[in-house]
Amino acid sequence: MAGHKTHLAVGVATAALLAGTTSIAGGIPHTEQPLLLACGMAAGLAPDLDSDTSKPLAMLKSVVAIAVGGAVVADSLARGLSAPEIAARSGLALGLVALGFVIFTALTVHRGIMHSVPFVALWALLTMQATRSFGSYLSLAAGLVALGAGLSHLLLDELWSVDFKAGLVPRLKPTFGTALKFWSSSVFATAACYAGLVAMVWLHFYRP
Repeated sequence: MAGHKTHLAVGVATAALLAGTTSIAGGIPHTEQPLLLACGMAAGLAPDLDSDTSKPLAMLKSVVAIAVGGAVVADSLARGLSAPEIAARSGLALGLVALGFVIFTALTVHRGIMHSVPFVALWALLTMQATRSFGSYLSLAAGLVALGAGLSHLLLDELWSVDFKAGLVPRLKPTFGTALKFWSSSVFATAACYAGLVAMVWLHFYRP
């Protein structure tokens, strides 16, 4: 399996290439390319969120904790609450965040449904929805960049699952076929992923 640094490097390269290509093809200003690059980098690391010890999951935990904690403190200050009340509210919010991630890690399995084509497609649609306010062209470009970067992650994992004996004879490792797939061993996880995919297609393309 490719390591975090390899995935990051390939993800950045893929995101940069796709961001530049979609910008040229869609006439998107260069000032908006960093957003496309960020979307691609996030998508390129997203499949590894199913690993309890992965750096992407650790980064997500930090980002969510900071965002939630900051939002609670800001809201508390706006309400004029006292320091003990702010501390209590912040502690409760961060506790719920921690509980949420405990449940998340308990439900996810490495090389499960998050290492699959439908999950990458779902992430791309979520990216499109998140960038919708920037305009339809940029939203579509962000989705395409995310899709390409996510697929590059799966392809890289599959390439790392092939070993060459004596440098010539290919040998498939047990992990071969566990990344670039369309379902996982969990029927529930697979159904949930496809249900989310259908819901996002309706939400982004068909909702009035």
